[in-house]
Amino acid sequence: MGVVLVKNNKGGVGKSWIALQLAAYKAFQNEKVLLLTSDSQNNVLNYSGIKIKDTNKKGLEDMLEGKNYELTKLRPNLFFLHLQDYKVKGNLDEKFKKQINNLKKEFDHIIIDGSPVMNLDNVFVDVAEHIIVPTFLDSVTTNSILNLLKKTDISKIRAVIPNRVGRTAIEKNFYTFLKDKLTRSGVFLSIPINQSAIILKLIENGTLLWERRSQKLDDIKNVFVKVWREIEDE
Repeated sequence: MGVVLVKNNKGGVGKSWIALQLAAYKAFQNEKVLLLTSDSQNNVLNYSGIKIKDTNKKGLEDMLEGKNYELTKLRPNLFFLHLQDYKVKGNLDEKFKKQINNLKKEFDHIIIDGSPVMNLDNVFVDVAEHIIVPTFLDSVTTNSILNLLKKTDISKIRAVIPNRVGRTAIEKNFYTFLKDKLTRSGVFLSIPINQSAIILKLIENGTLLWERRSQKLDDIKNVFVKVWREIEDE
């Protein structure tokens, strides 16, 4: 199914958590998945309940420079490549594309938790077959999405996922506005993922959505099921 990029240039919208849940869904279906990040905080590790001693070595930057790197096994079939904290010299685009092509031979899916760092933002978009956009239902993030629709190949954008949503009238208005815009563009808009104590508890415990059976989580799980359906129905 190729490369899926989770992207929004605005920070704090939940890219890492959403990328992890997307990746884990396929891993729990016995498909081999690699999740890599350009987020220097490497939050995927915390969300998975995994600790590694040193994220300054053997990560994405070493891979790009052709050095030895290590993948962290988060769960069966689910692997993670962390970001280090120094900059790679030379042409990042060609290095990244070469390594992604190699990794595509080993993994069924590659999920990129994308942040606009390391001058890799454009190449992330280039290598991605599918783009998923988390968002808040507010003016700043909505404008960011509208700019993304203008500047990015619209055929790659599969879904927009409103995240950490409350119950305000303003959010409902932005949801209606986005639904109208995205429907006309042929982009799937999921139901909102609401602010929820149960999600906070999952994050605190390093537990994935797919490891818990609870009716309270069914609607949230269904968001990711439907997003994958949009990807696969391309």
